[in-house]
Amino acid sequence: MDGVGKDSPRELTPRALVAGGLIGAGLAVSNVYMGLKLGLWESGGVLASLLAFSGMKALSARWGPAPSSLETNLAQTAATAAGAMPAAAGLMGAIPALSLLGRPTPGWVVGLWGVGLGVLGVLMAFVLRRRLLEEEALPFPSGAVTAELVSTLHASGAAPVMRTGWMWGAGLGGMCVTWLREGWKVLPATSFLPGRLGGVPLEQLQLGVGWSPMLLGLGVLVGPQAGLSLLLGALVAWGVLAPWLVREGRVASASYELLVAWLTWPGVGLMVGASAVTLVTLGLSLPRTAVELLRRGRAHQARGDAASGGGVLALALSVLVLLGVGHAGFGLHPLALLGVLLLSLPLCAVGARAAGLTDISPVATMGDLQQGVFGAVSPGQPALGVAAGSVAAGTMAQTGVSLWSFQTGRLLGASPHWQLRVQLAGVLLGAAVSVPTYFLLVTAHGPGSSELPVPFALQFRAVAEVSARGLAGLPPSAALAAGLGAGVGLVLSVLSRGRLARFVPSATALGIGFLVPARDAVTLCLGALLAAGFLRVRPGSSSVLHMLGAGAIVGESLLGLLLIVLGLLGLFG
Repeated sequence: MDGVGKDSPRELTPRALVAGGLIGAGLAVSNVYMGLKLGLWESGGVLASLLAFSGMKALSARWGPAPSSLETNLAQTAATAAGAMPAAAGLMGAIPALSLLGRPTPGWVVGLWGVGLGVLGVLMAFVLRRRLLEEEALPFPSGAVTAELVSTLHASGAAPVMRTGWMWGAGLGGMCVTWLREGWKVLPATSFLPGRLGGVPLEQLQLGVGWSPMLLGLGVLVGPQAGLSLLLGALVAWGVLAPWLVREGRVASASYELLVAWLTWPGVGLMVGASAVTLVTLGLSLPRTAVELLRRGRAHQARGDAASGGGVLALALSVLVLLGVGHAGFGLHPLALLGVLLLSLPLCAVGARAAGLTDISPVATMGDLQQGVFGAVSPGQPALGVAAGSVAAGTMAQTGVSLWSFQTGRLLGASPHWQLRVQLAGVLLGAAVSVPTYFLLVTAHGPGSSELPVPFALQFRAVAEVSARGLAGLPPSAALAAGLGAGVGLVLSVLSRGRLARFVPSATALGIGFLVPARDAVTLCLGALLAAGFLRVRPGSSSVLHMLGAGAIVGESLLGLLLIVLGLLGLFG
C-alpha cells in the first residue's frame, strides 16, 4: 500500500472529484433502474475504484502524474455516496409505495427528504467509525475488498486498465440491444413459449425470457444461488399459484396487476420471515445500543471529532429539513417525526454492526421494524407508517455504504475528514441525479406495472397496511399465504446460518420472485447460470465477468433513460 505521507498531498484533487462525480451519477441512474425493477442495488465500491483508477491513469499519460491510491479512494467514496442515494431517498421503496397508496409525493419533497436522510446517514457513519472500525475491528468485508483492489491496481500498473474495456464493450452491447428493442423495435421485450399452464396462456403469466442486458448483467453480479432462488420463487408464484388464482376465480383476469395484488402477500411474508432472526436480535440490542450511542456521541463531541468540518451544523440542518419536509410533505407531526428520528439512530447503529459482520446492510429490515413500531403507536395511518419507515431504511442505506468507504480509507491511510466531506457532496449529487431519474421512469411506466414492478415498494405497502388495518383487509386466503410464507422464510433464514448455507435458497430472493414478472426472474437466472458456467471453464475470470455485468446494466440504464426523455419531449415514440 502507498505510504500516507506520499499520498496525502494528492488525496483531494479536481480529477478525483470529477471522476467520482461522473461514476456516482452513473451508479445513481442504474440503481434507480435496478431498484424499481428488482428491488436490488449495487454499492459500487469495487466498480467505482476500477473505473476511477482507469480513467485517471489514462489521462495521466498526457496530463499530470499518475493517480495516487488516496485519489482513487476519494473518487470511490464520492461515487458510492452518490450511488446510495436512490435507496437513501426511498426511491425504491417508500416513495413508490406512497404512490401505490394514492399519496404521490412532489419532487421537491422527495429531493429534500432524500438529502436530509443521506446527510444523517453519513454523519451517523462518521460517529460510529472509530467504535466499529478501530475499537471493535469489525471486518466490513466490502470495504476491505475495495482497499485490496485499490492497492493491487496501484501496484500492478496499467494492466488492470485493460479490464475496463470489457465493461465499455458490454455497455455498448447493452445500448445496441436496448435500441433494437425500444428504438427500432425489431426485438420483442419478451420471447414467450407457446402453450398454456392451468388453462392460462404462458404469455399472460409472463413466463418467458426478456431481451434485457440489464437483467442478464444483474444475474452475473448476484450469482447462481440468488438467481436460482429468484427463479424458484417465480415458478411457484407464476407457474403454480397464478393459474390456481385464475382457475378458482380469485382474480378477475390473468393480468399482472391483479395477480401481483394477491401474490404480494406470500412474497412479503417470505421476506419478512427471512428478516425475523435479525428483527429479534435488533429488538434485544436496541436499549444497550441507544445508551452506547449517546455515550459515544458525547465522547466524540468532547474530542471535537463530530464538530469538525461543520458536522454539528450539517446534523442540525438535516434534522430541521427533515422535520419541515416531513410535516409539509408527508403530514408527519414534528414531535412524532422527532421520535422516529431518535428511534432510527440506535436502529442504524445495530444495523451498521450487522453490516460490519455480515457485509449485508439490513435496509429493508430497518424499514419494516420502524413501520411496525409506528403502526403500533399510531394505528390506522398506512401512508404515515411508510414515511416513518423510510427514515430508518434511508438512513441505514447511506450509513452502511459510508462505513464500507471509511473501512477502505482506513486500510489505505486516508483522511476520514476528507472522506466525510466528499460523502456529503456525493449525497447532493446523488439526489440531483436520482430524483429526476425516478420521476422520468414512473411517468413513463407507472409504479407497480410489469415494466416497473417495484418489489421493495410492495413490501413497504404491505407492512403498512397490516400495521394500520390488521389482516382483515387482505384478499381472500392471502393472510394464510402470508403466514405460510413467513414460516418458510424463517426456516430458511435459520438454515442459511448453518453448514447447509450454500445449498439453502435465499428467502429474500424467493420473495422477490413472487413480486416481479416471471420473465425478469428467468432472464436474471439465465445470466447467473451463464456466468457460473463460464467460471467453471475459466476459473480466474471473475473480474472480467463483473465488468461485463456492470457494463450491461449501465448501458441499458443510460440509453433507456435517454429514450424516455426523448419520448417525453416528443422527439421519440
